[in-house]
Amino acid sequence: MLKFFYIAGACSVAPHIVLEESGADYEEIAIDYAAGDHRKPEFLRLNPKGFVGVLVTERGPISENPAIMAYVAQQFPEAQLAPTDPFDFAQVQSFNMFLASAVHVTFRHLSRPTLFADGPEAAKALAAKVPEMTHKYFGMIEEQLSDGRPWIHGDTWTISDPYLFIYASYLQRGDRGDPELFPLVRAHRERVLARPATQRVLEREGKGDPGARRPPGQALRIAEWDKAEQQGKTANLAGS
Repeated sequence: MLKFFYIAGACSVAPHIVLEESGADYEEIAIDYAAGDHRKPEFLRLNPKGFVGVLVTERGPISENPAIMAYVAQQFPEAQLAPTDPFDFAQVQSFNMFLASAVHVTFRHLSRPTLFADGPEAAKALAAKVPEMTHKYFGMIEEQLSDGRPWIHGDTWTISDPYLFIYASYLQRGDRGDPELFPLVRAHRERVLARPATQRVLEREGKGDPGARRPPGQALRIAEWDKAEQQGKTANLAGS
């Protein structure tokens, strides 16, 4: 049986939805980031990078969300989660890597500034740049949806749609750009949110809609976890 390790409400929501859409028989295992589960030896044996999600298959673990989603799509072709034509599949992968390498990294400058620089002034400078880049990237996505297509690659749902969903949801929180500028992206997010597989995943993860605004200071708390982790003090923050 497949085993999927995830952080509730994090970007691993996307492959979690893909697994649910695939009809695969899998076990889901929550990772508590604040408690440092991702740095425990048993997890690092699966993914030495310490990143989540991870999908454990009969041939070994797979890390990185785009790779996990591509594997599931190819392993369960009857679910029709991605095109089989090589060029069309490359377009799916191209979009997913754009989200991973541009949008996700931009958001991390706000939510996890200590990964890039130290000190409050540096964090402030990093955060100040986020809306500009967010608007640039989501403007490109908005343009892609402007021909009336329901899903990011056309009339057919693919693994790109739940991946866009999670980042469009984070945009809804209002701390990294203006979601009102992108009505087509927001409508796309609502379509993904309404799918039964999405609802099942969000219910089981227990965090609700990932687009809900977070309590004040949560980004700072994540930065504190990152800093503590670097100093080997993650366990001291758990439950504080």
